[in-house]
Amino acid sequence: MERFQDENKWLASFGDVIDVKCPNCGQKAVVKRTFESTYYYRDQKILECKNCHYSKKENTVKYIAHVDSYCCNNVDKVEYKSQLLNKKPDTIKLKCPVCKEIKAFKPKIEEIRFEFSSDGLSQTESWFNAVLWYQKELGGNLFWAYNLDHIDYLQRYIQADLRERNPKVNGGGTMAARLPQFVKAAKNREKLLKILKKWKE
Repeated sequence: MERFQDENKWLASFGDVIDVKCPNCGQKAVVKRTFESTYYYRDQKILECKNCHYSKKENTVKYIAHVDSYCCNNVDKVEYKSQLLNKKPDTIKLKCPVCKEIKAFKPKIEEIRFEFSSDGLSQTESWFNAVLWYQKELGGNLFWAYNLDHIDYLQRYIQADLRERNPKVNGGGTMAARLPQFVKAAKNREKLLKILKKWKE
């Protein structure tokens, strides 16, 4: 009997290096942490492809400035929405439609983060929106993994006859505890293990 005990791993435990489809050439690339921050979700990431040498660090952020304000009365508003801007403007100079004077208004800033486009059906990583390399549709569900370490962990969980939660932690929030039902279902075991084996080849 094979036994699996939850090791209290979270999805982020496998997120230091994520295998993705290169948005430039379509071959296997990676999104990896720079470790500029000790906090996983605050750390910068870099996308690198050894095949075409494409590289992208950091997410490009652009800005839209909005003005929706009164000038000389409480009836007529000065309204404005900018195009995408490379820098945050402190003020926007606009002409009031009532008094005809050009005045400086403090805009509200909307941040637009660059992301690679996807078909909306594929699983992506959260930093660049790059499509994961390991994913497969199974019975209307999407089965996916970040990398080979993630695949090994999933394989040990799926093939186990006995699955135990770690008694020292709240197992309800770990990756294993939060796996979708189709991954936990015994009827899908052989199909899922076949997929994982193919990914490892």
